[in-house]
Amino acid sequence: MTRRMADPEFRDDQLNRIREPQVAAINALCDQLMMELPGFSVPYIAPHYGASTAVILALSSNPGPQAGGAKGSGMLSRENNDGSAARMGDIYETVGLTDAQIVPWNAYPWHVHETHPNGLPNNLIDDGLDVLKRVLDLHPNIRSIVAHGGDAHRSVNQFMKKMRFGDYADARGLKTWNTRHTSNRAFILREPEKSIALERVREVYREAMRHAGLKPLPALKVDLPAPMTGPELRAAARGELLPLVPGEVEAEARISEYVHALPSQRSQRLLVELLLRDLAS
Repeated sequence: MTRRMADPEFRDDQLNRIREPQVAAINALCDQLMMELPGFSVPYIAPHYGASTAVILALSSNPGPQAGGAKGSGMLSRENNDGSAARMGDIYETVGLTDAQIVPWNAYPWHVHETHPNGLPNNLIDDGLDVLKRVLDLHPNIRSIVAHGGDAHRSVNQFMKKMRFGDYADARGLKTWNTRHTSNRAFILREPEKSIALERVREVYREAMRHAGLKPLPALKVDLPAPMTGPELRAAARGELLPLVPGEVEAEARISEYVHALPSQRSQRLLVELLLRDLAS
């Protein structure tokens, strides 16, 4: 199931159990972090996770509004009421990863989403590195870190450097993977690119599971539609953009948003197609 935090009964039950043994240590750290930076919340780890037995850490950027916001659950959870959490839960189930085997965390654990909705500055990434080590110290079974999105990529890349915690990571046998964020924004893709991107995230988790000594479920064979040709892509773009609201500014913004959401190969094919039309005219 997904989005169960939308049910007040489920959410309250999870909050009432945040001191259970499997999450007691990491949630005590959350309390400590909030004391270290007064005025900023750090969402707890939902007790449906078995943090104490986790062998994989899933690292994202910073707590989103459904975790740390005023209307959020107050917890990091794949059951939070947002598309990113739901997508993460679906990925775990597809590869056979259980809540007892994984724990979520953030490159910057304090809730700053409203002031940094489009990415973290370098100083906050840096501030989160020591905290990440504290989390790993509490969970000696973790062998794999899967980093979702650019902020998490920067975090683990810095963490693994010799001048930071590279020797520590080597001694523990830690290995990291960079993959796509599970947010809705990261999956504004057309088929078959959307299915391909989702399967690539799943494959990263399968590799992380193998490194951590787990046996993932095999990938299912999916018959994907063939990518559109240049003319087909142009026709699809016209269908998307014809009902534009009046005004050049709005039209330009809509077109820009459409093109930037396309995978690079598709946007390049569309550009080639349009240039060929210009040259032929």
